[in-house]
Amino acid sequence: MRTLIFSIFFASLLIFYFSNAYPEDYYTDDFSNGKSKLRWSFFPFFNLDNLNAVVDPEAPDGDNGIGILKNSNAGGFASLSYAVTKQMENFYIEALVYCPVTEGNKGPLSGIAFLIDPINGNFYRLVCDLKTDDPTINLAYVGVDTRNYPVYLKIWHANEAIGVTPKKSTWYKMAIKVKNSKATVYLNNITLSGGPFIVDRVKRGFAGVYANFVGGLGEVTTKVDRFFIKIEGR
Repeated sequence: MRTLIFSIFFASLLIFYFSNAYPEDYYTDDFSNGKSKLRWSFFPFFNLDNLNAVVDPEAPDGDNGIGILKNSNAGGFASLSYAVTKQMENFYIEALVYCPVTEGNKGPLSGIAFLIDPINGNFYRLVCDLKTDDPTINLAYVGVDTRNYPVYLKIWHANEAIGVTPKKSTWYKMAIKVKNSKATVYLNNITLSGGPFIVDRVKRGFAGVYANFVGGLGEVTTKVDRFFIKIEGR
């Protein structure tokens, strides 16, 4: 009888552990069938554009939905939206990001952002900037203290980051791992050179999606899918 009671108790502990072990440490949004799993909020230091889930039969993960962030409210300036989670210090984030190839020296920036501080108005962002004049992937800090101009931590030329000079728009898997204020950057599961990068201007914050237009004013849409966050210990 004691053995049976112990077995039931142990099994209950296992069920409780695996169903409740750090549930807050993982956040995902696949935007399946045009519906969000997470709550998204606009960055108050930019315009009021917010990420929305939409139906898309060509979603890269095949679930008929993606997330989109536009910059239309302010007529062509930067737009930033973040997932409302607990604030993060050590974490891993990844997302599929649609990177458009545009002719010349004007075009959109599309990517993900991290260590977003909506109170003090600063963050880091990783974007694809695939204008044909000089296609790059770049990592930068942006904040009120820089008048929202980017302070670049690293610029990778596209043939260095992707392996070829991109000829057409397509989806890329962007990922960032932050540990003790140092960031390692990945593109399509490949670690990009030069890291880890010091990201100590923001101690902790949120993760989200970024959109902007370079070379003047222009409306852009950043498309994302399979947005994933894992919060890690110290």
